[in-house]
Amino acid sequence: MTDFVMPQIDPALLPPSVRFGLSDTLPWLGRMRAANPVLRDPFGMHHVFTYAEVQQALADPGTFSSDPSHVMPQAAAELSAGMLAVMDPPAHTKVRRIASAAFTPKRVKDLNDRIAQIAEELLDAAPGEEFDFVTAFSQYLPLVVVSELLGIPKTDLPQFITWTEQLLQVTVPNPNDAQEMDAAMQAAMFGPLVQMQQYMAGLCAELRANPRDGFISDLLQAEVDGERLADHEAVNLAIQLLQAGHITSASVLANFVLRLAEHSEVESRLRTDPALIPAAVDEALRFTPPVPRLQRFTTADTQLGGVDIPAKSMVFLSLLSANHDEKVFANPDVFDIDRGAGRNLTFGHGIHYCFGAALAKTEAKFGIEALLRRFSSIEVLDGEPVEFYESELFTPKSVRIRVKRA
Repeated sequence: MTDFVMPQIDPALLPPSVRFGLSDTLPWLGRMRAANPVLRDPFGMHHVFTYAEVQQALADPGTFSSDPSHVMPQAAAELSAGMLAVMDPPAHTKVRRIASAAFTPKRVKDLNDRIAQIAEELLDAAPGEEFDFVTAFSQYLPLVVVSELLGIPKTDLPQFITWTEQLLQVTVPNPNDAQEMDAAMQAAMFGPLVQMQQYMAGLCAELRANPRDGFISDLLQAEVDGERLADHEAVNLAIQLLQAGHITSASVLANFVLRLAEHSEVESRLRTDPALIPAAVDEALRFTPPVPRLQRFTTADTQLGGVDIPAKSMVFLSLLSANHDEKVFANPDVFDIDRGAGRNLTFGHGIHYCFGAALAKTEAKFGIEALLRRFSSIEVLDGEPVEFYESELFTPKSVRIRVKRA
């Protein structure tokens, strides 16, 4: 047995830390797009930075699979069976069709009044004129919404906050490092995801025995071509919706407030014309996608951007870089709510386009509307720099704000 030797890495190819934001990351991504649009690192993993190539990979799930079992132990796939984000057709097609039968556009639209009400209740409860926007509002608004949608008791929400914080500490292991892979598997088998699965399994069992109004009950009863979801598929799909509906929306809201702090003229325009808020949300999603990159796993030898990629390779698709590609977006590192950001890849592309995109945008819209209506001014305190999680999600740990009530 030979010891693992860490390969030498050119420092210029190492991504900057995002601990304190994107000020170093965006210029680095620009250099990567220009010099290394598809980069093979010393570990054998590939990184894709340009819009055209990211979109091409997303549109080809047959070659660029979402299923990690192509490069990771089968146990990893078994733990995530039913999660749309890590499934390929035909299983993905079946689960998505059944889920779509339960999670209809009407269901999202029917949530509008409740989302607005929850936003008002959270702002009523905000502690004084200085508080942490993350813990008081952005973290709880989407969590309360999705928990009510799924039928999770309000008393259990603190536990989900804890699990979420633990998941935000997780990073992608190097598949060539046996110790990292073993640690990742231990975390997968005994960590917060499994605890969430156990919780949701109990909830699904209860709702299968005693159906009631709500998404999970509808999901368990939904059929397509005579097929229903197995219990473990329903559990994992519910967890994915919970995670996406919670963490993604929380990130959008917190990052949106940071954008307003940098662009007072945008805040003034939104206060004058709230009809601009959806366009501003789209631009915020382009500028700082909550999930900066996606993983894919090649099923065969292929080529992308002129670079040969062997089968069973791990490929990272940078949505953040694609969204800042100057070939697609003029002045991409400028926050511009008038650009019409419909082409951004924040929610993916093709068969894996995010299942909860409409809900995330709806929550952001009503959350920002309530915030601007209730407070005549919103100031991000500058005593301490805003710190972000260094994980597979781009979300601030805390955003301290000072407000004046309208």
